[in-house]
Amino acid sequence: MSASALNLLVFREGRRRVCGEELGSRLRNQVVRLGPAASSDELLTALLRAGELECGTADAECSPESAQKVTDELAESLVGGKSPGQQSLLRLISDLCPPNEISISVPEGFAYYALHPLAYSDVVTTKLTNLGSRAAVLGIRSIGTTLSAMVAAGLRKQGKKASRITVRPHGHPYNRELHLSGEQQEFVARALAEDADFLVVDEGPGLSGSSFLSVAEALAAQHVPRQKITLICGHEPDFGQFRASNGQRRAQNFRWVAVDATARRPKQAMDFIGGGNWRARQFADRTAWPEAWTSFERLKYISSPGETQARLFKFLGLGHYGDEAFQRELRVAQAGFGPEPRSESDGFASYPWVNARPMSAADLSQDVLRRLAEYCAFRAKAFPAREVVVDGLQQMAEHNLKQLGIKLRVTLQLERPVIADGRMQPHEWLIAPDGQMLKTDSGSHGDDHFFPGPTDIAWDLAGAIVEWRMNQQQIGDLLAQYGRISGDDAAARIDDFIVAYNAFRAAYCLMASNALNGGDEAIRMQSASENYRNRLLVRAPAAMATGS
Repeated sequence: MSASALNLLVFREGRRRVCGEELGSRLRNQVVRLGPAASSDELLTALLRAGELECGTADAECSPESAQKVTDELAESLVGGKSPGQQSLLRLISDLCPPNEISISVPEGFAYYALHPLAYSDVVTTKLTNLGSRAAVLGIRSIGTTLSAMVAAGLRKQGKKASRITVRPHGHPYNRELHLSGEQQEFVARALAEDADFLVVDEGPGLSGSSFLSVAEALAAQHVPRQKITLICGHEPDFGQFRASNGQRRAQNFRWVAVDATARRPKQAMDFIGGGNWRARQFADRTAWPEAWTSFERLKYISSPGETQARLFKFLGLGHYGDEAFQRELRVAQAGFGPEPRSESDGFASYPWVNARPMSAADLSQDVLRRLAEYCAFRAKAFPAREVVVDGLQQMAEHNLKQLGIKLRVTLQLERPVIADGRMQPHEWLIAPDGQMLKTDSGSHGDDHFFPGPTDIAWDLAGAIVEWRMNQQQIGDLLAQYGRISGDDAAARIDDFIVAYNAFRAAYCLMASNALNGGDEAIRMQSASENYRNRLLVRAPAAMATGS
């Protein structure tokens, strides 16, 4: 992988400041809705909210005991398949005293990658059958908070004694370190005295493996025997790829156990068409396939041929993370711009398989321009975003332009903040035989872990301009029609958003090409990156553009 690809910005900062009392109120409201016949999805939503609050409270260095009890009780209810003690939960929630403001981040496995908490309770019975009667569980915040509760619940279901804390390693992502607090050292000492097994829990490991290693080594420094330490992770680790200092050697000192990564999904979701496989159904010619960073695609399936009407199943996110994306897609459908979603189990939504073909830039016409303008105006009104700052996007554009060797100035103005669509490429639109244009994949990309995040509607206008390869006349027509519908004149700020959009896509595709490490997909991504970069070079004075 080239150094330049490693130093590009495509992932945005996922942490945000929220009101602790508001998080507690949301958790309470979810628990109130849990009746005797609460579904596993309803329990799961409450569990994720509890884990989020527990994590934020612990990070704020406030006492997380009450929040942890709520998380643990909900985890045990989910593992046991039974309704929780609603009144006891509500009493615990009433005892919560979260700080006025706490910092939280979206747990990526739950929101984007269909990592189901039950996989972590299941691993206790499938791969950890040789544990003793006592276990000390350490969850790595953020997502490890909820996952550690599930592991502990699985252990208790097996009749074992399990105690639990969460920890937060700090430092550079490739060299995390963990310094146990006095209270955490006491937890370790008590567990040592009881001859407990130590289980470190998180999703991942990521590129470096350093978060897991920092916790395991902190335990070893407290005289925990290495053979008593097990690292429970979301997939089989490749030690040779770890970028932490001496990562491979350090990782081999410990036992690693991966949970079953098989996605829980609706029974009707049969044939996997994720990972870019959907293109084989949509494009007769393989050379026409659009590029796709396949490892970051949402899971997609299609129903079996025996169904009356084929349906596409797509993972939107577990709990409230998926609910937000679903509601956006539902509003898009109700406005006539997309296929109508149906909520399914396990964070999935399904859609009718539409008899339509993906569009291309060759389809651009006045009717298409009008439809694009109407859609952007609709999003500007339907999905306004609050408390949006443009600093991160500005930094991304400036940084990537520098890394790409292009000296262009960019100044982004925020006037109509929205949850953008984020995917305005022609192939993301379907055209039916009767000429109707339908937008697919409209709910999740504008607020995922990639840029742009909540931003100005000019991002989608710029995306349409770039991806549909509009000339100056067509750009003027698009902006004029959008302005007439929305009352927003985006002309003064559009050029800078076009630059920022190209800078992001060039970086995104270059990083994907390197990550895919050869093959047709890497070639597609490399070619796409060069196309976006060339669009930037056209805008840069010859003396200001340098080699990448």
